[in-house]
Amino acid sequence: MPQKTSLRATDAADYIPFSEQVDKSRVPEANAFLIERHQPKLFDAPYHHHTSIELNFLQNCEMVYSFSGQKAHLLPNQLTVFWGASPHRVNDVQGTGNITNIYLSLGQFMRWNLPSDLVQTILSGDVINVKSPSDHDILFFDRLFHERKNASPAWRRTHLIEIENRLRRMALEGWNTLTELNKAPKQLEMTSRSMLRVEAMLRFIANNYAIPVNVSDIAEAANLSVGRAGHLFRDVMGVSLKQQLLRARLSHSRMLLAETDAKVATIALDSGFSSTSSFYDAFLKANGISPAKYRKNTRHATI
Repeated sequence: MPQKTSLRATDAADYIPFSEQVDKSRVPEANAFLIERHQPKLFDAPYHHHTSIELNFLQNCEMVYSFSGQKAHLLPNQLTVFWGASPHRVNDVQGTGNITNIYLSLGQFMRWNLPSDLVQTILSGDVINVKSPSDHDILFFDRLFHERKNASPAWRRTHLIEIENRLRRMALEGWNTLTELNKAPKQLEMTSRSMLRVEAMLRFIANNYAIPVNVSDIAEAANLSVGRAGHLFRDVMGVSLKQQLLRARLSHSRMLLAETDAKVATIALDSGFSSTSSFYDAFLKANGISPAKYRKNTRHATI
């Protein structure tokens, strides 16, 4: 299997606007979650990505995120949820409030067996938030943050149940879609072992899409045969392994088109495509316009 070239910690930030290194500091252990609070600011590295589900909650400030070149305006007191595998960064911050971030492992998120429409909306790449601000969410995030040092198994279970129930309420109440990257059919029931294997495949794709990997490499990451891996992945995610790999590559290419002046041929190779022509054909089919037209439209929209 092709090996990824190692980089110094600063290489990605120095030479490209997207860190190819997955941010592992934001991936919690099994049966756990990470929570942090700080005054939001622009990223040191222009873009980053991780394999966790991220919950954001702003207080007394607003932010503009960019997800693969698409802008999302986050407002105060409105819970926002997305899967961090899509390249994202902070473009602007207004106000001097704080942001509370909760990170959930993909396995934990899947084990809750949340309503399938919510799960598939998030895993297909959409960024969503609640329909209206809530004082209850202010109390909820304040309490979780202040109780974060209560790390006993009993406290952790209690907090995870509370986070799960908040997401279930979101599924019942409905949500707004801030960015919409992909469509996916509904999730099927799955066993815990299957969830871990699907998580392994999703993580492998998120970590390696920019290099020449194939379905065999993805299956190997989950210790499955190619046939079994493909069948399981399609049952769970509603798309094939090839389609998911293509999604990741196209998401990366859209970000590079929107945010850099790199040549299309360079972007094609940096996004994991074997040739400019294969990139062009895939991009046109997925987006309905050429890469050059997408870049022009995106630049025009930001003026």
